[in-house]
Amino acid sequence: MTRAFLRWQQDTPLSTSFANETYYSINAFRFIDDAGKAWMVRWSFEPETPFEAIDKATLAAQPANFLFDDVIARLARNPLRWRLIVTIAEPGDPTGDATQMWPKDRRRIDVGTLVIDRALVEENGDCRNITFDPLILPSGIAPSDDPLLPARSGAYASSLARRDGEHGQPSALARDPQARKALP
Repeated sequence: MTRAFLRWQQDTPLSTSFANETYYSINAFRFIDDAGKAWMVRWSFEPETPFEAIDKATLAAQPANFLFDDVIARLARNPLRWRLIVTIAEPGDPTGDATQMWPKDRRRIDVGTLVIDRALVEENGDCRNITFDPLILPSGIAPSDDPLLPARSGAYASSLARRDGEHGQPSALARDPQARKALP
């Protein structure tokens, strides 16, 4: 598995921005309608900003926070938008193994838009002391049979406990007065 990932990493273009990257769910989940019918799905957030690849040969020369600087500058001009796409599994598609891809011909449904219109510094932001547990789900969404989901819950809870006891350095955004000026 590691060899396959390294090969993928070497062959896959990297985006120039957080704003033009597609974000994929790792695990499958069950979407359940009001009648109790369930569909196994994975979702992705596909950017409205066109993908642009960075020249990997120049990557080391980029400033350490170039992706954050870029997104802050973009947010100062316009909100960032991604389409939420749900991909529906067919019988036999693996739902208990996040490393197994589904065929590309699966039905995809555009279910909404994620809009980010501002950034906040993390030191006093609303997300500071929250664990992003993949098993805390709203009504109508349930976990799949993937054993990675409960493992992620435990790991994220441990991470939150460790972060809660730390008194880390301010984020790059909080340290950079120019970047803070660009925040809405």
